[in-house]
Amino acid sequence: MPMDELVDKILDDETKFAGIFDLRATPLLCSDIVIQYCAANACGKYNANWTCPPGVGDPEKCMAKVKSYGKVLIFRSEYKIGEWYEYELVEETIRKHQANVRRVRDMIPKDAGDHLVLSGGGCVYCKECAYVNKEKCRHPEIAIPPIEAYGVDIFGFTKKNKIKYGSPEGEMYYFGMILFD
Repeated sequence: MPMDELVDKILDDETKFAGIFDLRATPLLCSDIVIQYCAANACGKYNANWTCPPGVGDPEKCMAKVKSYGKVLIFRSEYKIGEWYEYELVEETIRKHQANVRRVRDMIPKDAGDHLVLSGGGCVYCKECAYVNKEKCRHPEIAIPPIEAYGVDIFGFTKKNKIKYGSPEGEMYYFGMILFD
């Protein structure tokens, strides 16, 4: 199954949008400014998670990796929540989204060639990441790096391509992407 066939296959109750974009025509913008937002630690994962900076690796190498691909499949997970301040519900939507990204990743054909899977937000699979104890990742086959850790300006890309970004009141939206050639 070619990657373009994934678009229809991944749409479900959680994934309401999916599309493939040619990055030669509409490149992803990568910037260390995005990674600097990570360093501000708004999400609490900076220097505390293997998938986030600095654990994920050299920012320049991460951005170069993104730029080495010719196409991207972008999809959006959508979840209903009560109020923004209900942190437990928001955290649960992040967990659901990352499970959804793993579901999509598992649909990628074995012969798909080199590809990179990224998810909105740092990995939340473990209650406490092994990174804080200077141990190796306990679940490297499950962990997926965040879009932001690779410097991708997902907001700019979605705006440029007229993809709905932002969450209306009572909903949470998260993006996932598969970069490939």
